[in-house]
Amino acid sequence: MKWQRDHTIEGKAGYDYVLVAIILLAIIGVVMNNTIPFLGVGAVTAYLIVFKWYDSGIGKSVSLENPTRSIKLFPDETFDLTLDIENRSIYPMINGEFQLQIGPAVKAFKHAQENKNYWHQIKIPLSILRKRKAHLTIPIVAQQRGVAKINNIMYYFPHLFHFNSTLIRYMPFYRTEFVVFPRLIEVKGAEAVFQMLPGKGRSPFSPYEDIQSPLGTREYHYSDPFHRINWNASVKTQKLQTNVYEREIDQSFLFLVNIGKSKTTNMVQTNQHMEALLSYTAYLSKIATEKDIPFELFINTRRPGKVPVLHVPEGEGKRHYGTTMEMLARIHKQSLVFPFDKMLFNLGNQVTQQKTCIIIGELTEDSMNILNKWKNKNVNIFHVPYTEGISKVKPLGQEVFSHAE
Repeated sequence: MKWQRDHTIEGKAGYDYVLVAIILLAIIGVVMNNTIPFLGVGAVTAYLIVFKWYDSGIGKSVSLENPTRSIKLFPDETFDLTLDIENRSIYPMINGEFQLQIGPAVKAFKHAQENKNYWHQIKIPLSILRKRKAHLTIPIVAQQRGVAKINNIMYYFPHLFHFNSTLIRYMPFYRTEFVVFPRLIEVKGAEAVFQMLPGKGRSPFSPYEDIQSPLGTREYHYSDPFHRINWNASVKTQKLQTNVYEREIDQSFLFLVNIGKSKTTNMVQTNQHMEALLSYTAYLSKIATEKDIPFELFINTRRPGKVPVLHVPEGEGKRHYGTTMEMLARIHKQSLVFPFDKMLFNLGNQVTQQKTCIIIGELTEDSMNILNKWKNKNVNIFHVPYTEGISKVKPLGQEVFSHAE
């Protein structure tokens, strides 16, 4: 059964009174030897049959469309949520009230009646005529990063055959959700991190070469490495020839986000500025997408599996950007934090000079000890710390380190 009736608010007094009336009328008819009370018994019995028929069908004749959909919004964007409800019964449901609760990432600004710590309560007057459908349209506005689901769907309406009201609850999981992306907070100096580094892009001006992609040969110069001499070509031309290779660049990015804040007890808690840090990440992801530059992302929120942190593999384009934004939206505000230093240590062997690494969030002296080893491998590293007002990206070494409090 998709709808479950809540009997706690109505009771069975009306049904009991009808049974008592039938018994009393029958006794009166027998005692008085009169047919008139039995006519009353017939009428009340007919009423009782209709009552039971209607009563047993409550909830079974109501259907609610339950599509699977994920509605993606940026903060302050609006969306009209449509709910289609059908009354398949021959009896109308009038002067009722449709209720539901929705998470705080969005708000139904025309219908929200009360705000609690987590849920917004929505109450909408609703009457559904017999064999008809009702279409409810609820204007929704995105408020803050997160995922909002719809819960506690109920329909509260007067019972046609007694004086109490009836409440039915929708039991299945409602499969519509709202995914609100982080706000895009500009990071000044982001363009400066687009460095020419070794990789897959071709450029005649790059200082890096792809030895797997030979272009041909040229005449040997005294400054050329000896191991690059092409002896076969040298024999044919009777002059020393040097191999020439494709030159390449790689502007791929590695975003490492620290949502934690270190404490003196060696414990890590969620940074109070996590929302801003995720907004910086969203902005940098947007810039990389607009520049057609691939990027990879690690965030030190705990996850089960071989990779104990949240990871978005390297990719590029709008689809990759959308995947990244949705992942950022789904990070819980009270996430368990994986130690950032440990995450850096685990990633150490994977980082090469073919990456531009951007650290977003708090840095400690322990973090710097690991990152200095990366710099010794000619890895370009930048840092985006949390700042009030305008945030900036700086080359690693120009920041003030955080100490455990």
